[in-house]
Amino acid sequence: MKNWFVYMIMMLFLASCSEQQIMEEMASATKLTEQKRLIVSPQDSVMSLLYQARWGDGSAYLKLADCYRDGIGVKKDFFGMITMAHMAEGRGAINRIDDYIYGLPDGNDYKTLFLLMDGYKSYIQEDSDSIEHVLRASDSPEAKTLLGMITVDQGDTISGINMIKEAAYQGCSLAELLITIPDWKGRLRADATKLAIIAHRVPLANLILGDLYYEPDENGKSNKQLAVEYYMKAEEHAVLGRHGAERVLDYYRNGGNIQLTEDDIKRLELIVQPKGVEME
Repeated sequence: MKNWFVYMIMMLFLASCSEQQIMEEMASATKLTEQKRLIVSPQDSVMSLLYQARWGDGSAYLKLADCYRDGIGVKKDFFGMITMAHMAEGRGAINRIDDYIYGLPDGNDYKTLFLLMDGYKSYIQEDSDSIEHVLRASDSPEAKTLLGMITVDQGDTISGINMIKEAAYQGCSLAELLITIPDWKGRLRADATKLAIIAHRVPLANLILGDLYYEPDENGKSNKQLAVEYYMKAEEHAVLGRHGAERVLDYYRNGGNIQLTEDDIKRLELIVQPKGVEME
């Protein structure tokens, strides 16, 4: 069973899915080969790595995670690193996100933050207090975001959300996403207007928007054309998962108003095919 922190991260990837869908997605993670550390070389531009990742290269996702970890070609970003590690898991390059984190150099600030949150729910109260103390001592927006998540989890929603809002103002993409989701248990829909505003900075927002518009709203209405447009924007940034790719292909094959190239279709089919199965 995934720990509390990873569960919260997964909520962002599955923000508009039902609780049953969330549990099924979590249970479907496969355990493959042990992660091998990769080195980002000068010729590995972010655009080149994105191209490789879109064509199913799991190692490219790991290199992209390193780019976000170290700020190589992109803004250094904790959630960007986690997102690419999650995608690498989905492509079979690692067993689970934790494998990537544990492979980071000791003392890495993102590794420290993740491991603090990784054990938060397992510790006795005294240790939980020490975790909060470490987070409070850090001036990073990521630490402030995680402290806000803990504060909300402990019942002080107002203070926790204010911390997350402050971190979002300071440029933390995880915080920006969190404030678009009014209910982290998935019972309320995310705020589409806020998501659209941050989508150019936080590519995963496109995936959440796709889910929002594909699923019927409280009035039973959906907008599948707009949904698949957002799904394809997510695909351009290499963050589209099988669920979204299946929806795009289904919409296209049933005469939906969307134009896909042969390469688009091949990439979508790569995403939806079972792990370990080669396309002919």
